[in-house]
Amino acid sequence: MTLKIFNNLSHDQKMFTVVDQGVFLDNYVTAHIRMNLYAVNKFFVEMVYDSNVNRVVEVRSFKSGIQLDKYTAHINLD
Repeated sequence: MTLKIFNNLSHDQKMFTVVDQGVFLDNYVTAHIRMNLYAVNKFFVEMVYDSNVNRVVEVRSFKSGIQLDKYTAHINLD
């Protein structure tokens, strides 16, 4: 599956694809939001879970960029 095809899926289809084909990489947690990062083929997907409404509120996809910074901030490369 390509990023373009993934982006054209419905919200529910995106969630199913991530659960079915994605590889969990990391998570990022704040007071109200939890973001899980997955690799799906050759792109990344964030599933954004809002604890206030108790559901996944957004599915974000990208190939690279600043979206990954929050996951790499805790990695020590020394």
